[in-house]
Amino acid sequence: MYSIWVLEYGHVYGAARGGLLSGQWGAGHCELSYTYTLLRGEDHTVLIDTGSNGSDDTTKQYHKRDGVKHWQPPEKILAKAGVAPEEVDTVLLTHAHYDHMDNLAAFPNAQFYLQERELLGWVWAMTREKRFRFPLAALKTQNVYDALKLAEEGRMHLVSGERKDILPGIDLYPAFDGHTFGSQIIAVRNGEDVFVFTGDVVYLRENLTGLDGGGQYVPIGMASGNPYSQMESFDLITKLVKGAGKNIIIGHSPEVFEMYPSKKYDDQLYVAEISLAGGHSSVIL
Repeated sequence: MYSIWVLEYGHVYGAARGGLLSGQWGAGHCELSYTYTLLRGEDHTVLIDTGSNGSDDTTKQYHKRDGVKHWQPPEKILAKAGVAPEEVDTVLLTHAHYDHMDNLAAFPNAQFYLQERELLGWVWAMTREKRFRFPLAALKTQNVYDALKLAEEGRMHLVSGERKDILPGIDLYPAFDGHTFGSQIIAVRNGEDVFVFTGDVVYLRENLTGLDGGGQYVPIGMASGNPYSQMESFDLITKLVKGAGKNIIIGHSPEVFEMYPSKKYDDQLYVAEISLAGGHSSVIL
């Protein structure tokens, strides 16, 4: 069993819905949460994604472009759950975009897991001529170099496709050719529950339920792959939770802080408590 917390490290107040829902460019704006997820088990302290490094000049430019507010570093965010970055032993990376893989150096004792297709796909994309580089807009290229260095050191492990029990009760499922070259979905079998962490494979609940709630999948607007690959990944997600839609944790959607017990801290950022294992105290009381 794992205690699970979704930790908000930044917030966007005016994201265009057209980037989140394909074809909805005239549908206004919405808020987005920038988050990573902490899992604490008996033997492991795990992070799903690392967030962004708002103290870096390049990242500051990305934050300004994307409207990211209230950014806080991992040492302050993780402290809300009583954890220091040095205690994290495993990081499961959903994909390589800057808001998910920009803080590798903050976790000096961690082993990292990323789909091989994701890392090598971005290496290939970085070699293309300038006119083909629009998909790199959310990539901070330095993170690719850092990931390769960690691979050389034996701390970045490249996964090829589905991987069951990467840690006890935690499975990795590929979501290729969708949001990015090699995104992955994280499934946590926690007692009788299965929680699925979508990364950016899903941005909003409407991607899964349809614009009118009618059940027609709506691909995301920001993707380097194709819509049919995205919808196959949506189908996988819904099957993994066996109809328990609440167990689909969409990291960018502020709904998680409404669906689960949560607390807003003085820094204007939320923590949602998804599950609490024995021996761990609540951080939202």
